[in-house]
Amino acid sequence: MQVTVLGIDGLDHGLVEELGLNNLRQAAHGVLSIPDECYRELAEGGRSPWTPLCWLTILTGQVPPEEYRMARNIQFDNNLLEAIRWHLGRYLGFVKGKRKILWKLGFKPSRAKTSIKKDPIARTLPNIFDLIEEPIAFNVPTYSENWRINPMKKLMNRLELLPYADEEDRLMKAYVSSVLGRVVDYDLMMAYTRVLDNYGHQMYGSEQYIYRYRMMDLFVKEVSRKIDGLLLIVSDHGFRRLEGTEHGGEHSDHAFYSTNIAMDVPMNSLTDVYALVKRALET
Repeated sequence: MQVTVLGIDGLDHGLVEELGLNNLRQAAHGVLSIPDECYRELAEGGRSPWTPLCWLTILTGQVPPEEYRMARNIQFDNNLLEAIRWHLGRYLGFVKGKRKILWKLGFKPSRAKTSIKKDPIARTLPNIFDLIEEPIAFNVPTYSENWRINPMKKLMNRLELLPYADEEDRLMKAYVSSVLGRVVDYDLMMAYTRVLDNYGHQMYGSEQYIYRYRMMDLFVKEVSRKIDGLLLIVSDHGFRRLEGTEHGGEHSDHAFYSTNIAMDVPMNSLTDVYALVKRALET
């Protein structure tokens, strides 16, 4: 069976239900738990699902290897230096360049051979794209060579990322529509967009945020008519309002999935996506 995967970063199950977005819900839908190994500690306290680890788990069906789980938090091998770094981040959040204070004092951080924030580390592990010979991947986190967690690193104001997210989303939709419109013969295609994640952080609950959910629903309606096989929609986490803010959002502890065909595969965790794709490709 042909498989098409839309990876929609930050797509929230509760909001899809609340807005009655039936195209996103499809024939079968639900929530996916996020393994503890996909979380990272926050400098301001608490913990949150981290995008690279979540997508790595989705692609491989396994929790991230320890070397990548450590990379999400640790910069120094020395426990004292690491504690100082953590407190600098927590209490000096307003100071530009705070992460490099220890570097400038002569303390060099340990560096991993690969960067989970930009390197295609999923290619070093068995993943869904290994299941067939010529997969199609558009900007897939931890797999595509051009993907970056911070594509516009020089922008200090995260609101400045929103136009970039809109443009990236437009390109994703145009790419998928082009592949389907040309009736390209493929077994597996996956395309990714982070527009709902970026707007979720900055504009949660706003009209602009809701509008992009509705536009995503209409996009799914359009492409679903052209898909012959399984259409899987999956997110890495959802969103909830950030306490003490009007439109700030933070990652929730569950993800979203939906399929246009009911599949006899248990879907309870991010780790189950790999098995679903494998079953569909073998059908």
